[in-house]
Amino acid sequence: MIRSQIDPSLERRIKDAGILIVDDNLSNVELLREILTHDGYTRIRGETDPRKVPTLCEAEPFDLLLIDIRMPHMSGFELMERLKPIHGADYVPILVLTAQTDQETRRKSLELGANDFLTKPFIAWELLHRVRNMVEIRTLYRIAAEQNRDLERRVAERTVELTGALHAARQADRAKLDFLSVMSHELRTPLNSIIGFADVLGSEGMGKLGHPEYVEYAKLIEESGKALLTMVNNILDYTRGSTGAIELQESDVNLPQLLSGCVDMLAPKADPKRLTMAVRPCAPFRVRADQRRLREMILNVLDNAVKFTPPDGHVLASVEKRADGVAVVVRDDGPGISPDILGLIFNPFVQAERTLVRQHEGIGLGLPIVRRLAELHGGSVELDSAPGQGTSVTILLPSERLSPCF
Repeated sequence: MIRSQIDPSLERRIKDAGILIVDDNLSNVELLREILTHDGYTRIRGETDPRKVPTLCEAEPFDLLLIDIRMPHMSGFELMERLKPIHGADYVPILVLTAQTDQETRRKSLELGANDFLTKPFIAWELLHRVRNMVEIRTLYRIAAEQNRDLERRVAERTVELTGALHAARQADRAKLDFLSVMSHELRTPLNSIIGFADVLGSEGMGKLGHPEYVEYAKLIEESGKALLTMVNNILDYTRGSTGAIELQESDVNLPQLLSGCVDMLAPKADPKRLTMAVRPCAPFRVRADQRRLREMILNVLDNAVKFTPPDGHVLASVEKRADGVAVVVRDDGPGISPDILGLIFNPFVQAERTLVRQHEGIGLGLPIVRRLAELHGGSVELDSAPGQGTSVTILLPSERLSPCF
């Protein structure tokens, strides 16, 4: 069953197709018109002068052309040449009417754009089958073209909507970053005062506080203030990195020595959990980097390892020279990260744990800051983790960061 037999709207469009018959013999034109009209076609036009056809095709789009080859004033071959620029990229099928059956006529007709042949004298049923096949293809082509134009229009409209939404989102994101930056600046001053005065009280530099527990309270205030200041500094670093406000202060850095120092700094935090922290031995060498930012990256990665590794676990840090650069690798035997979280871990304000009650402090900016600072150095951050298999974080600096001093 052909498609038009189960699609009434397609059948109507086929019968309403515009058909132009071009033949210098008027009786042939009338015979073709009668056969087609009897079969239900409604828009049929005949023309005996081929010179008028280009103007007709410019004024009215036809769906099928029946063209005789041998005509006075202009042959069917010449007419097809003239119609090419008029039809352009549009698909308008041509059925060649000819009494000639030689190969040269067929070859030239096909080269000039003909789609099929009807040999004179023709048989009515053959004519109708060939005409219907070509008109149905033309109709389906027009339907596809209309649907494509409609799709392009909707895509264009949607693109405009999404562009506007993206612009609004970027403005909102920038406003959020500006707010976080201002808030961070404003919080640092009172926090520094809180930490400073808590230190003075805890050391009893200006006299006894009057009760032994007051000293412990002062130390707790100082520790809490420092923890909050770390969060504020992380937010400030992230907002600066997002707006491109961080400028690297580069120098020659002894990377293995820096890594060992960072591990020593995190040791007091690892001791209560009885974690084994180790640095794989490595010959000293230097890299060209911002030492403070490089230390910040390493400390963030080590802090995460200490934070999420369970008691009696292990954290191993190492520096590796690779073909594509220098890698600082931190491995732990913690719980690992599930695949559904792994793709989000570098998004700001995301933590690997998703328990109802959070067990670890932090706001989820450590790894996003590490990645941003690594990218400022021309490097990258890689994370390899799976549930029950621990986590490995690699800070990779490009080989051009290697200092010629070593």
